[in-house]
Amino acid sequence: MDSDFHLRKVQTLSPKAAKIALRILDADPNIPAESILALRPALVERCSESQSFGTTDWMTIAAIERPAIRRFTERFESREQRHARLWVTSLRQEARKAPRPSLADSAYGSL
Repeated sequence: MDSDFHLRKVQTLSPKAAKIALRILDADPNIPAESILALRPALVERCSESQSFGTTDWMTIAAIERPAIRRFTERFESREQRHARLWVTSLRQEARKAPRPSLADSAYGSL
């Protein structure tokens, strides 16, 4: 995964978008732990000045978690909510494409 690219993109997210992205990043089991460890501190710093979630923020989070409802929520999304959704979606797509290390590749593989 291109961590540098995603770290640079975190800096372009608004505080609210970073907060939405952080919420999804923490809850997504498909994103590798290494990616979460690399991106989480930048997202936490970026979202430190964000306001509480509003109704449409929760709708955006639901649309990210359940893509089937996206067609209903897209018309309510703000620019920053869309930006957060697209950032998380690109991160997920890249995580899906990346090969998963096998046990043989790990430090424990030689046991």
